Amino acid sequence: MTSSSSTCVPAIFTVWFRLNMPESPRYTMEVKGDVEKAARDLHAVLGDRDKMGEEMVTFGQHFGKWKNLKVLLGTSLSWFFLDIAFYGLSLNQSYVLQAIGYSSKGMAPYDAMWTEAVGNMIISLMGTVPGYWFTVFLIERMGRIRIQLMGFAMLTAIFVVLSTGFHKIQETAVALFIALFTLAQFFFNFGPNTTTFVLPSEVFPTRFRSTAHGISAASGKLGAIIATFGFNQLVELGGADGDHAFLPQTLGIFSGIMFLGFLTTFWIPETKGKSLEQICEEIENSDKK
Repeated sequence: MTSSSSTCVPAIFTVWFRLNMPESPRYTMEVKGDVEKAARDLHAVLGDRDKMGEEMVTFGQHFGKWKNLKVLLGTSLSWFFLDIAFYGLSLNQSYVLQAIGYSSKGMAPYDAMWTEAVGNMIISLMGTVPGYWFTVFLIERMGRIRIQLMGFAMLTAIFVVLSTGFHKIQETAVALFIALFTLAQFFFNFGPNTTTFVLPSEVFPTRFRSTAHGISAASGKLGAIIATFGFNQLVELGGADGDHAFLPQTLGIFSGIMFLGFLTTFWIPETKGKSLEQICEEIENSDKK
């Protein structure tokens, strides 16, 4: 009974909001016959701009201009590069922990699983979760682009250190390796793993926003697919299965990919402190020049 009651709560809220949601101006005018209310609703959306009679720009026409296309490339490529490294590591944290000796193959199965779980929990609680909350509190103060650039820059540096000093750190300071790996997870989330979701929902005109966001997200998932299927094969190059012989070089490759994400971010405009209407108006004014 309790379970059934709780599952109906979202439906109740949905019905309430739907009943109180204003109708479109076209429906208000043509079906309800309330021309004045339709005009007020339309004015609330468009302000003083009169869009009636203007020629509608197509997707191809809009993104046929380099200044608009580079924004789409920026959101798509930065998301693509991010997800290669993010999913390559996040889905394979246990491999990394094993490779540095945190989880020993000589342990009993239960002890090995427990040790890996503790390691993953430390990384999540110390890196992933705080990173998200830092973004929540600072995104309107620092701006999306600044956070994304900072995240990509820090990740580039961290992966360079992990790659070049892998064996030295592995032999002398496993705790340092875990700390750096945790810091990487922190800057994934106080960085591009959050902003790559936010920026495509703001930087495009309303008419193309959902399509452009979909293209950006699909690019990210393509990177995730590459990482998911390629990471395990890549880290085993040059050694026997389970040795993870190519892991240091893989981390070096990730540093280069993060640097590419850093560069493509410069194609994306900042949206801090702007409403969607302001952003759309700026784009339209720019297209008229």
